[in-house]
Amino acid sequence: MTDINELHKIIDRFRCQQRKSDVAVNLVPSENKLSPLAQLPLSSDYYNRYFFNDALDPGFWQFRGGQGVAEIETELTIGHLSRLARAPHVNERPISGLSAMMMAMAGLGGKPGGSVVSIDAASGGHYATADMARRLGFKSATVPVVRGQVDEPRLEQVLREHEPELVYLDLQNSRHELEVSRVTELIRKHSPLTLLHVDCSHTMGLILGGALGNPLDAGADTMGGSTHKTFPGPHKGVLFTRSPELHQRLKDAQFTMLSSHHFSETLALGLAAAEFSHFGQAYAEQVIGNARLFSKLLAADGFDVAADEDGHTTSTHQVWVRIGNAEQTDRFSESLYDHGIRVNVQVDLPGLPGPALRLGVNELTFMGGREPAVHALAKEFSNARAGIRRDGGGSLRVREQCGPPFYFVEFS
Repeated sequence: MTDINELHKIIDRFRCQQRKSDVAVNLVPSENKLSPLAQLPLSSDYYNRYFFNDALDPGFWQFRGGQGVAEIETELTIGHLSRLARAPHVNERPISGLSAMMMAMAGLGGKPGGSVVSIDAASGGHYATADMARRLGFKSATVPVVRGQVDEPRLEQVLREHEPELVYLDLQNSRHELEVSRVTELIRKHSPLTLLHVDCSHTMGLILGGALGNPLDAGADTMGGSTHKTFPGPHKGVLFTRSPELHQRLKDAQFTMLSSHHFSETLALGLAAAEFSHFGQAYAEQVIGNARLFSKLLAADGFDVAADEDGHTTSTHQVWVRIGNAEQTDRFSESLYDHGIRVNVQVDLPGLPGPALRLGVNELTFMGGREPAVHALAKEFSNARAGIRRDGGGSLRVREQCGPPFYFVEFS
């Protein structure tokens, strides 16, 4: 049994690591920060409460713990998300991106035995999508994607042969914006009863901020994903649609697949969305600008930055860099960690054999990183490669170049 002294040591360890996290530069593209305002509900009593009374029916308060702040979810959270996505129907109940995936497939995929089409993992699709479809009783078919473009001949073949209930586009590893409109055209031509869902977990903040196109505008029936990558929200998921019928189908699936939707996180999502309504466009544009500048600076310094033949490096938040073999990559990642910079190593990025750094500038941008901070960051990469050690202060030098954060600093 852990004694009281051991508990004190654990507390001290948490505090020490929190201090390091407060000054670290995080370049993991699937992570982001919460603003001080959005963090408030997570330390409140609402973390412990259920909330089911979406309609605020006076006769349906079976669980009254959330009654006092219910409108924050039903009006603030849903209202702001709806306006940002230009979608009148929002399901804010998924507890993660994978939870949203499961609900979308169950609600839109039809009866078991039908087919669900997704992006193959080798092209940047999520590793779990095809297996999720099979576990839910669907047949799975996959299509390749190159530079954001779905392989049209393969998609035509799949649509004609399978007449799938659902095409689920789930591009997670990509330096390119996903092209949705051509997929819509092909579905209408070859399998008009097929539904199209776009999982935009990684690019959610860029889409809601208007820097990338809205899949619903391009003809997708539904879209959704996680809310903690380019969108600076809590670990949650969300689903959007402009169809009341499809909204009900998603809600019916959610009803039997999810009980607690993590009430305090949903309140945090509402506060994050309210803030994002004020700065989202500027933030989203800055993310892409920072990613392009970062890739340019690294390439100019001799780093092996992934690029197309025409020199294009990224249209999203992601920058990919090859360092060498597994040992060299791990050593470089550790050196950056010692400098206070956290990176993400991947071994299966499309078109990149072997290990590579999958970098994202979304959190740095949210915390106030603009051009001076990106220049400082590139310099710290150079220092780490050269083995220059400065007592782990690389992150501090980058953060010193940051401007004001995008969130409401008066709540810090």
